[in-house]
Amino acid sequence: MSYLLPSRLTVVAQAGGVLERFWAAYSAGPHAVKELPSTLTAVVAGASAEAGVREAFAQTEGVVLLLTDIEDAQRLAVQLKLRRRQPSVVMRWWDRPANLKPTYRDRLVFNRYTGINFMTSRADLEANVRPPRGGLVVDNPVLLDQPAALGEDSWHKTMRHTLLALTQPTRTDIFGIAKRNHGAIQLTLATHFYCNQDNIDTVTSWLRDFTTLPAEVLDQIQFLIVDDGSPLKYDIPDVDLNLTWVRIDQDIRWNQAGARNAAMLHARAENVVITDVDHAFPEHTVRWLLDHPIKRRRFYKFWRKMPDGSLIKGHPNIFYLARSRFFQLFGTDEEFAGAYGAEDYRFVKNFKNHGTVQSHLPKEVFCIERQLDREKSYHSLVRDLSFNTGVDTRKRLEIDHFGANYGHSRHNYNFTQTVLLDRMRTPTRMPPLDRGWRQRWWLRQFASLLCSR
Repeated sequence: MSYLLPSRLTVVAQAGGVLERFWAAYSAGPHAVKELPSTLTAVVAGASAEAGVREAFAQTEGVVLLLTDIEDAQRLAVQLKLRRRQPSVVMRWWDRPANLKPTYRDRLVFNRYTGINFMTSRADLEANVRPPRGGLVVDNPVLLDQPAALGEDSWHKTMRHTLLALTQPTRTDIFGIAKRNHGAIQLTLATHFYCNQDNIDTVTSWLRDFTTLPAEVLDQIQFLIVDDGSPLKYDIPDVDLNLTWVRIDQDIRWNQAGARNAAMLHARAENVVITDVDHAFPEHTVRWLLDHPIKRRRFYKFWRKMPDGSLIKGHPNIFYLARSRFFQLFGTDEEFAGAYGAEDYRFVKNFKNHGTVQSHLPKEVFCIERQLDREKSYHSLVRDLSFNTGVDTRKRLEIDHFGANYGHSRHNYNFTQTVLLDRMRTPTRMPPLDRGWRQRWWLRQFASLLCSR
């Protein structure tokens, strides 16, 4: 998983009720979520549930989950949820139809601020979906009784499925489908290689240099490697990184354009650095990139620090750019594949022609040219720009005479690919809180109306 959701569940149940009996059996059975700490508070008839609810919400860190079949407990939990800065989920257990009036307050309590409404029978579910005239439809239902889909113990299996969905972004669901969430990935560092010599030490050393970065930095970065059909056999390094390793199945000569398109396809961040493997990125540069998301209609080059310490202007094939803009403008043109060069130059021209502004990042945000063993850990392909001159000239002609829809073949992904590895680090933190982000939706819509074309 790419972020941590430390959660604790409290069950406040009417003593002798259906929920108390269910929870006693569920928590002792094979479908209980052992990773989720939980407590059961059984409230005798007539006694107040307030103490159990308040104790649950006294937890200062992580996610509070509260499940109850008592209306007063639910209403109090909603109040405490609204006061709590950390995330909380209120869940209600129904073993009878709700029969609620559609007052404004009850809509808020039972629908907006109650995350799950557990229904024990299909009849109760249908009664809540189609209440008597003037009744309140209860949202966010979960039907526990699912024998047709889940067989025996369907109540227990459905409860496990729901609790895992709430608390484990990375999991295997009740139907055996692997689920993953990469919401915490803020930056993708992508490179590609083709090696037909002795080893891939050039690539593995590029990756290992990043392993010394602090955990809170590594948790936010996806490292993405694309093997452009190398004939070499090798082992993928065992490094504690969010690492995706993709292999293009066909050995297509000078397929840098295809490798970059494949990298963008598998990138999980909007903000992407795509680079040749002969450049490294120091910690201060990586931190700066995490703190400065890309402006979608801009793309950047890096100043390069040379072995003698001097800074020179950016390499023509290293960019910091927005993934969405890359796809909007059809990526790198694979018509150049088969021969060396020109795809990077035409890529830049295509971006500029469509109004994307190129500039250099500040000088302190530099990359470093690496010293590589080009005899043992590189490739031996011949570099000759002349083979692509005709293609590049025709594309310039198309743009000059026919406009925006020309100058790019759009004939991409002319290969198959295999994901050899897709591994995530064990997370070290919850995401930073931003409780007002959703409430600012109207500002974002207003900005879109002002800026849209």
